[in-house]
Amino acid sequence: MKLRRALALLVVILSSAVSATAQIISVTTVDGKQVTCMHSGLMSGLANCGVPPWYQLAFIGTISSISPIQNDEKQLTVIPEEIFHGSPASPLIVLTSQAACLPKLAVGDRWLFFLREVKDKPIVLDFYGNASRPAADAQEQIRTLRRLKDTGGLSILRGRVTKNAFFDDNAVAGAHVVALHVTDKLKFEATTAANGRYEFQLLSPGNYKISVDPIGSFRADDSQVDLQPNACWDLTLSRSPHAMLGGHIRHLDGSPVPKVGVVLINADSPGYITTQTDAKGHFQFGSLGQGKYVVGINYPARDDWFNGAGSGPAVKFPPASTFYSGASERSAAIVIGLSTDETLDNVDFHLPQ
Repeated sequence: MKLRRALALLVVILSSAVSATAQIISVTTVDGKQVTCMHSGLMSGLANCGVPPWYQLAFIGTISSISPIQNDEKQLTVIPEEIFHGSPASPLIVLTSQAACLPKLAVGDRWLFFLREVKDKPIVLDFYGNASRPAADAQEQIRTLRRLKDTGGLSILRGRVTKNAFFDDNAVAGAHVVALHVTDKLKFEATTAANGRYEFQLLSPGNYKISVDPIGSFRADDSQVDLQPNACWDLTLSRSPHAMLGGHIRHLDGSPVPKVGVVLINADSPGYITTQTDAKGHFQFGSLGQGKYVVGINYPARDDWFNGAGSGPAVKFPPASTFYSGASERSAAIVIGLSTDETLDNVDFHLPQ
């Protein structure tokens, strides 16, 4: 596949302290034709490095034929060779989704396939969220899958310790990582290498609390993982943002204003997230990093208001009617500075009846 021009828009929605969902939309020219590719950009501190439970089939297979079908998609005939999970037919017919966005497909290619099998529905290799990829690019994962076949019901727990969950240049070497079995209180230990990676001995299935001893001023958040037999989990341990910004929206007589849309805009980089006031007129944004923010509300209500979250140079912000404190334009709003782990809950709006 030749990529001659690409424009990517990343939309990030914070879903927890250590994970975020994202949708990556790219407009690409492939062989002189413009193609729009949509891909899940799910990021998480906990990744399944075995066979994720939503896949019924996992195997290494060779593509024996490729046929064009409607809408520029392909029909693949795949011959399974080494099976890790499920019972794929041989040969197996697989349809593509967003074929132009996938790596170039050729007869004779060997892939590590992860596929969903649903009764009376075709098996689909989709670009949006499928973990399948050429076997040459998946050698480490293939080694892990082979290893899982011989663990005797035990599980692999590994990962990394980093000062930032989503960047690799903040690895913490020499960190002491502890896995405490919640039921019988057995304790297991591991130490991170120079690249911040750690791996425990094979562990029995069960629920474990994972913690890292403090190193200087750095203290990673604790985590928890439920290990199933013959599973592999890759857990990133980091310090997530803990700053919080909130306030109340009230009428001048002190009565709360519920169900008002509120937008938090990052003044340092183009991004936003929305929420809504509760029955007491209170709103809150958590898991925020140090930075500068602007708060706006949808009051008086505008018909073109929209909820959600977004980030990127082309992001469109929800059209707030009023900004803190009382401004009608974002450029005139008060910019609120948050320090690391600061809690600020007095960003209040007072509105006429």
